[in-house]
Amino acid sequence: MPYPQVLIVGRPNVGKSTFFNRLTGKSLALVDNQPGSTRDLKNYDIEWDGSFFTAFDSGGWVPGETESIGVKIGAMLEKKVKQVQALLFLVDAQEGVTPADELVARSLRKYGLPTLLVVNKADQFERRHEFLADFQKLGFDKIFPISAVHGLGIDDLLDEVIRVLSHEKGAEEAPEKKPMRIAVLGKPNVGKSSLVNALLGQNRLIVDDFPGTTHDAIPVIIETEGDPLVMVDTAGIKSAKQQDSRIEKMSAEQSLYELQTCQVVLLLLDGEKGITHQDVTVGRLIDEAFRPVIVLVNKWDIHPKGAEQANAERIIRRQLRHLYFAPIRFISAKTGKGLEGLMDQVKEVFEESCREIPTRKVNDVLQEAVSRHAPPFKYGHQVKILYGYQRQGHPPAFEVFANHPESVTPSYLRYLEQELRKGLGLESTPLHIVMREKKQPEQARQAHHKFRNKFKRTKPAGRKGKK
Repeated sequence: MPYPQVLIVGRPNVGKSTFFNRLTGKSLALVDNQPGSTRDLKNYDIEWDGSFFTAFDSGGWVPGETESIGVKIGAMLEKKVKQVQALLFLVDAQEGVTPADELVARSLRKYGLPTLLVVNKADQFERRHEFLADFQKLGFDKIFPISAVHGLGIDDLLDEVIRVLSHEKGAEEAPEKKPMRIAVLGKPNVGKSSLVNALLGQNRLIVDDFPGTTHDAIPVIIETEGDPLVMVDTAGIKSAKQQDSRIEKMSAEQSLYELQTCQVVLLLLDGEKGITHQDVTVGRLIDEAFRPVIVLVNKWDIHPKGAEQANAERIIRRQLRHLYFAPIRFISAKTGKGLEGLMDQVKEVFEESCREIPTRKVNDVLQEAVSRHAPPFKYGHQVKILYGYQRQGHPPAFEVFANHPESVTPSYLRYLEQELRKGLGLESTPLHIVMREKKQPEQARQAHHKFRNKFKRTKPAGRKGKK
């Protein structure tokens, strides 16, 4: 059962994302002085005094705004407000009550939800009664002065949140199992948010033709027949030279963090524009992070299937050769084409990456591979592959022992990898082989004698032996 939900609302630049980060204890939301840094809903499960609730950070909102992004943020909040159990209305103690605050307050009261007025930036805590008096005109009974930056007043606020939620619905127990995390990566304006919306079946994320609409990494829960999945819509990754602002730099860092912490990556390509240098760079980052990945070619509704799709797949395999193991799907986030069965494939790829192979099976495949194609001579050495086993952890990595591992050529290493993939059924997951040296018994004996002879005791010079 999901936790009770609490939505953080307020006009732009009152510190909602700083407050959200303070609640989570992590830098999950972008914080910048530029208004409008947050656009989509970001959520995180909060535990306080043994109780749990889900907090949602939102974009700055002023009712009646006419700008494209502002209108979409407002429509999203209107929808989300109907699903939550309580509201945290953030205002700025330094600026006092503004006309925009009064508009937000008037709009929130019509929903009839428990609403706590949170007066942020009350860093001079001894003046808290003065702040309370100023904001009472907004008409809310429960007012809490806090400082999100310094953590002042947060404890009292959270105590009241738990009391309100317990009265409304009751806080739930913590889940035993964390859902699988999927990161959607790609260059800007390739359709990542549209893909997540299509999989959700609702417009949960803001979609706009303007590149860079998504700033934060936005996690959303996708219900499936089995366990739920968490899909994270990330900001488009640009090269360091193309990052024009501090927000873009922070967005890129957040996307790379999601890459390091997810279980499966969905790499989205633009079917209209083809593969770019930026796509190759993102693919290389996925390869270096050693993550299972599915390549999705978006906007394919404008192309026929047949020969053109086969040709496109050949180009992708050639350009993204470091992700040669990745399945490729041709989709349209706009029409839903190719999305059927995608979540099942994600689970299959993840389960394959977690497969544990018995050591006996690993060695059977290695021996068969060596019998068909023996290692080549290098530096005058005859390489002998002795044995191997799977390391702990996933995706799968194997340690293979040989008498001269430094003499194993890259081409032979690729051959061993292909044989392990085929023989162990690991064709859609990253796979890594580490060569280790293992001295054979005769070599070990010779090394031991050499060591003993080096330090063998000799008679001191100038002494005569016994007659």
